[in-house]
Amino acid sequence: MRDNHPKKGIKTNMKVAFSYLAGILLLTFLSSMVVGTPAYGVSPEVTQEKEEARDLIYQTAQATEHAWEEFHAAAIGGTLASPTVQSHIERQLHEARALLMEARKAERDNRFDSVQALTQKIQQITQNIVQASREKKQ
Repeated sequence: MRDNHPKKGIKTNMKVAFSYLAGILLLTFLSSMVVGTPAYGVSPEVTQEKEEARDLIYQTAQATEHAWEEFHAAAIGGTLASPTVQSHIERQLHEARALLMEARKAERDNRFDSVQALTQKIQQITQNIVQASREKKQ
């Protein structure tokens, strides 16, 4: 009689295990119906836009760094056109960096249009900085 008792325990344990498994599978299925499947929930367009946004931000960050280097070299070399030009460039550098932070936030918030607009504005600012930094004293 004792031999049958462990078999009944195993059968009971198996039934309990299968009921838990069925419950977990049901909850997983229902949650994926409500929320969506994480692996397939992101459309290719969204990932392409995110990749483009990252590229734009990277290029803009590089342009901002280049503008800073041009300005710094001219300021150290004493070749900036005037103190007024120097303060104007410094303001533009601060603006470019602030806009770059906004672009990064827009990228995190999936606002691709904002990323494009902000990075375009930063590119214009950095081009102006480089040009003004290269103008020599007269």
